[in-house]
Amino acid sequence: MRRLLEDKRMSQIISYNGFFETAGQVSLKDTIRAQTKEALDKIDDLLQRVGADKTHITRIQIWLNDMNDFESMNEVYEEWLKDYPKPVRACVGATLVSGYKIEIQAFGYTR
Repeated sequence: MRRLLEDKRMSQIISYNGFFETAGQVSLKDTIRAQTKEALDKIDDLLQRVGADKTHITRIQIWLNDMNDFESMNEVYEEWLKDYPKPVRACVGATLVSGYKIEIQAFGYTR
């Protein structure tokens, strides 16, 4: 098992037996659009670290602090994936740590 960017609490991504799973990616930017973009940029960076890209993502999990942000989040998300196969996705409302409007987690394969 390969753990990358590990600290005392968690790893940001784990790659094992041809599969990967990221930790939930967040941002403290001031708008939902900016937070969504930064979280997705972090996922892009993590994918590169395990030799994967967006074509390797099989599932995305999204938590929104305010479901009224759903459409704005989707605009950024759809742009991020516009030229790529769409993974399965779940999006739910959740109470996030203060300041976070969104948390995004990705799962997929590396081979």
